[in-house]
Amino acid sequence: MSSPSPRPSPSQLPVAGMPPAPQLSGNSLPMQALRAQIGRIARCGAPVAIRGESGTGKELAARAIHAQGARASFPFIAVNCGAIPEALMEAEFFGCRPGAYTGALHERQGLFQAAHGGSLLLDEVDDLPLAMQVKLLRVLQERRVRKLGGSSDEAIDVRILCASQHGLARGVAAGTFRQDLFYRLHVIELALPPLRERRGDLQVLCEVILARLSPRRTVSLAPPVLAALAAYAFPGNVRELENVLERALAFADGGVIALDGLALPTEAGGMPLRAAPAPPALPERQLCLPGMAAHGLAPALPLDVYLRQAERDMIVLALVQARYHRARAARQLGLSVRQLRYRMQKLTIQESLLDARMDDR
Repeated sequence: MSSPSPRPSPSQLPVAGMPPAPQLSGNSLPMQALRAQIGRIARCGAPVAIRGESGTGKELAARAIHAQGARASFPFIAVNCGAIPEALMEAEFFGCRPGAYTGALHERQGLFQAAHGGSLLLDEVDDLPLAMQVKLLRVLQERRVRKLGGSSDEAIDVRILCASQHGLARGVAAGTFRQDLFYRLHVIELALPPLRERRGDLQVLCEVILARLSPRRTVSLAPPVLAALAAYAFPGNVRELENVLERALAFADGGVIALDGLALPTEAGGMPLRAAPAPPALPERQLCLPGMAAHGLAPALPLDVYLRQAERDMIVLALVQARYHRARAARQLGLSVRQLRYRMQKLTIQESLLDARMDDR
């Protein structure tokens, strides 16, 4: 008697059984074109490189491609390449044999074996170290994998989808992404529009998000709210819009979200930065130490502002020294990639700033 097949994880569930995803909702021309392109891409089996800012719905677009294609009945596996420790990458991707490394007590399938017949999404693929890029290239060329500690290869049949925030070409130009791997992955490119380029979808997006957040009661927006949302740049895109609405929903009275409940960020107007803000004209001493006031030296900069700017400068410097490779910059700073991304968001270090720096190279 055959054993029952394992229950699919959430990352393997098809799109058809899920509630509507806000990132792909909307009737603007960019979204109509995107959905039409997804439909065409789904019909073929070529690798797809998905490019889009944080919060635009790159994984949801990959799920839509999988769900509309011939592999929809097979697994969809999504993995964030920047979240896997470098020492465990080979075992995670290709599997391992017992005793392959300390703690490997049982044979284990890798992501490629788990996605056999279906699709594998390599999110933030440009965070992969160069050594792992070489091994991934071989798998894509040979369509075979060898488990860590194994002596034989096994065939795989997987459609590769990958995602990055700023495109793989920038990594090639910076020397952090192999050009031969670029040509293997970048057969078809799918670019996702940021929210600021489809403001006409705001009302539809708000309705979809509020229906997901509050399915048991009707919630509406006060008249000035939509105008305030349209005036904000949303550097975090639809994910940030969902965060704003979830916070506002907690303060909504009578099922109506008021303008004072939005609490939109005001720093830098919420706009993506093209360059670091110019510091104000300050005396040579940036910080007033105890006892300086007795000599008539007033504080030039509050401590929290000074520390914030110092942290921001250190992160930007690490990114420049790592040639804008976030995983390397994170290791240099003693952080995880996730911690680095959190600090970049908190300190308003936007991808557009890094793009501008790359243009100056």
